[in-house]
Amino acid sequence: MRGVGLSILVSALACSACTVPPAASAPPSDPAAPSIKSSPGFRLEFPEPSAPTDHLPGGGVVETPPPPPPKAGVVQTKAELPLRKEPTFEDVLKLQKDVAARQPGSDDEKLKLALLHAAGGNLEEAERIVSTVRSRTNKLLPYVELYLRRQLGDHKEAGKLLAKFAEEERAASGFGIERAELVSRVRRFRDYTPAETDRIAPGGDIHLYVEPRNFALQRSGDKHTFHLRYEWKLYDDRSTEQPVPAWERATAEEREDRITSNGPTAEFYQSFHLPLPANLAAGHYRVKITVTDVVAGKSDRVTVPIYVMPVEKSR
Repeated sequence: MRGVGLSILVSALACSACTVPPAASAPPSDPAAPSIKSSPGFRLEFPEPSAPTDHLPGGGVVETPPPPPPKAGVVQTKAELPLRKEPTFEDVLKLQKDVAARQPGSDDEKLKLALLHAAGGNLEEAERIVSTVRSRTNKLLPYVELYLRRQLGDHKEAGKLLAKFAEEERAASGFGIERAELVSRVRRFRDYTPAETDRIAPGGDIHLYVEPRNFALQRSGDKHTFHLRYEWKLYDDRSTEQPVPAWERATAEEREDRITSNGPTAEFYQSFHLPLPANLAAGHYRVKITVTDVVAGKSDRVTVPIYVMPVEKSR
């Protein structure tokens, strides 16, 4: 029996040896292939592990808040421009009040403040400020006073101031001829019909409108007198004077204006009919008009072009 059991044990060992697969043989090594252990540049890269986050149920992620700023040091905050405010009349008035208060000796600043009060309807305060102006030679002062006189209803004083301004303006700009034109009809001051053409037949009539300006006035009480004298000359296209007997024979009444009025006069015009010689040759001419202010002793001259048409010969 011992021999039979030994035989069974040997058979089992032999069967188990047959069922175990043979060990895989290593491939023959390539002597040219570099060895992993011998290659210093070989390195395996592994991704960095991500920072752990808190996961909410359902897949949401809670972000980690940033750390709070340090308690010490400079921290810049948000800066915003204020809304722009449009200046009002009260703002301008307050500003000028402050300027006038800082410069109590400045008449110009006082007058500016008075004008602002007047523009705002506070005429009494404007008048009070004007009364504190020390220099009566200030050029702005008469205009402010004129405005206040008119607004307060003192029309007589306002009229005197306005006449004074007109006289100063005439003296500053001087005497002259404002307009001189060929016309076909004159109705009144600056109301006339200009001539349609400057073509005039020989022996025809030149109708002129002449408007002098800033003529001087002689005053006697409430009466004002101005004295103007006129002269006309005819020149051809070669600037040669041509005789016109009718113009040369004009009387003093036809050549002059001496007018007296109850008040100052600033607007005046005169018109003339000047006949041409019948034998005047055709061509271009200039009528030279001279107006003299006898009171002021000043003169001014202008020229008006005309064309004398040729005479049609009868067949």
